[in-house]
Amino acid sequence: MSETTTFLHIGDIVSLFAEGTVCGFMSTLGLVDDRCVINPEAGNLNEPPKKFRDCLFKICPSNRYSAQKQYRKAQKHQQNQQHLLSSVSDDRLLLEKLRHASELEKKQNEREFKKQQGYIISYGHVVQLLHIKSNKFLTVNRRLPALLEKNAMRVMLDKEGAEGSWFYIVPFYKLRSQGDKVVCGDRVLLKPVNAGQPLHASNYDLVDNPGCKEVNAVNCNTSWKISLFLEHSENREDVLKGGDVVRLFHAEQEKFLTMDEYKKKQYLFLRTTGRTSATAATSSKALWEVEVVQHDPCRAGAGHWNSLFRFKHLATGYYIAAEVDDDDLTDPMREKLRGAPDNPVYCLVPIPYGNDIASIFEVDATTAARGDMMVPRSSYVRLRHLCTNTWVHSTGIPIDKEEDKPVMSKLGCALLREDKEAFSIVPVSPQEVRDLDFATDAGKVLSNIGGQLEKGSITQNEKKAVISLLNDLLYFVSDTDKNQFDDPLEIKMTNPDRERQKLMREQDILKQIFRILQAPFKDRGDGPMLKMEELGDQRYAAFRHICRLCYRMIRHSQDTYRKNQEYIAKQFGFMRHYCGFSPCRSS
Repeated sequence: MSETTTFLHIGDIVSLFAEGTVCGFMSTLGLVDDRCVINPEAGNLNEPPKKFRDCLFKICPSNRYSAQKQYRKAQKHQQNQQHLLSSVSDDRLLLEKLRHASELEKKQNEREFKKQQGYIISYGHVVQLLHIKSNKFLTVNRRLPALLEKNAMRVMLDKEGAEGSWFYIVPFYKLRSQGDKVVCGDRVLLKPVNAGQPLHASNYDLVDNPGCKEVNAVNCNTSWKISLFLEHSENREDVLKGGDVVRLFHAEQEKFLTMDEYKKKQYLFLRTTGRTSATAATSSKALWEVEVVQHDPCRAGAGHWNSLFRFKHLATGYYIAAEVDDDDLTDPMREKLRGAPDNPVYCLVPIPYGNDIASIFEVDATTAARGDMMVPRSSYVRLRHLCTNTWVHSTGIPIDKEEDKPVMSKLGCALLREDKEAFSIVPVSPQEVRDLDFATDAGKVLSNIGGQLEKGSITQNEKKAVISLLNDLLYFVSDTDKNQFDDPLEIKMTNPDRERQKLMREQDILKQIFRILQAPFKDRGDGPMLKMEELGDQRYAAFRHICRLCYRMIRHSQDTYRKNQEYIAKQFGFMRHYCGFSPCRSS
């Protein structure tokens, strides 16, 4: 082995690229769907998919599941026996003991991961693959057939994991043998321990997602190239690295760098807030994913002061870039920093693709630091645009100047550096990122459903899908465990989660819910798909249930939250028209 050879370790974050009749990265359909897919058109090893976070897995040691399995089985049994009054107290005592054993087993698994982190993996070892974005384990369910290839076993993401989450890493080429160390870049077979049939990239397209191929488990010749994204030693909490999600807070202006739509166009700006504490104005539209530029486009790494960076808007996938600004409005800071009067000035703009040199920035330390030192995750930095050799600075130029109270201040770039034009890098918790991912994905699915309803063509499976998603959204916005309530309509909001309520508005979920409520009753020329007076008919029970779930979502989203109440108030005219019909009487 050469000195540059990189072995695979426990704790490494990798992508899996299928090579065979179907080629592409193993990915997912977002956080609202547990299926695993491959989309060959999305990208390749030289041009990774735009949503590369969907393709990342952490290598973990095999967890124990016996106590958790027993607890889940007993919990299910108790739910089925709830109508029987005999021996209820004994069952509860047993269930509590099993729950305690289950929690101990989870903690033991966490300790084992920390203990083994950094161990080099050899062929024949058993590992688990934790999907980074969803925090769920890649799992084979040998009891269920695949959705498309009925002779294959189903592959999905599982929140807790199970014995079907254990995989042997088997060499694909004969130049590797059992017991050899696994090298990053090797082609391997992934064989489930309890099923024996390797992971397979099917040639069948998903019906609801054309272009996406099903991943299942069956005897096949699909090999998987393991590409290293982030080494375990670089994956440190205190260091800024590729894949981190942060907010950029302008220290002097006390405003977050934000991207939002204004007059049907996307803008980058510093947002003014009316809150007493500026740092409390935590909009989901101010979240940025850090990319550390590398020679290998599938690779990330720890950020150093001499590294090059890109910043990707988490909700939309747009990148920060800079272009010449022809705006003739004068600004004291801009005039101060432009240098000679004939020097060009620039402004920050969003661009849809990251492979443009205009999206590359350097970060400059506000204290003495060597170039080869790692960038602390919580630090103050100045941003320098590489292509134009200019420094990012704030301006007093409003983007929304036609509004009574402008809140969007343009960001400029100029040749001279001003020391106080610095940003604080504010780390964002993984849970907040997952909340945004879920809300964004849910908004897209609801938008598609709304479009189908407006066309008057919605299938039975799509009705089931939207009911399931609305159920999940009710559990989500109320921050309620599914095990507490079998029926989400029974949920009572006791402690509203403001941040999740905010996501309902900011990620257009409320907008799509109102669209779904109105779409079936719109006249498209040949009459509406459904008349309001027909909602009580048993034939339309599914629509009636969808309407009830939508109104319950509206109720929970505005609970003690004035801004959402103002947004919902704009729809009162439509909702008043609903009055007297069965789905909304209770809401």
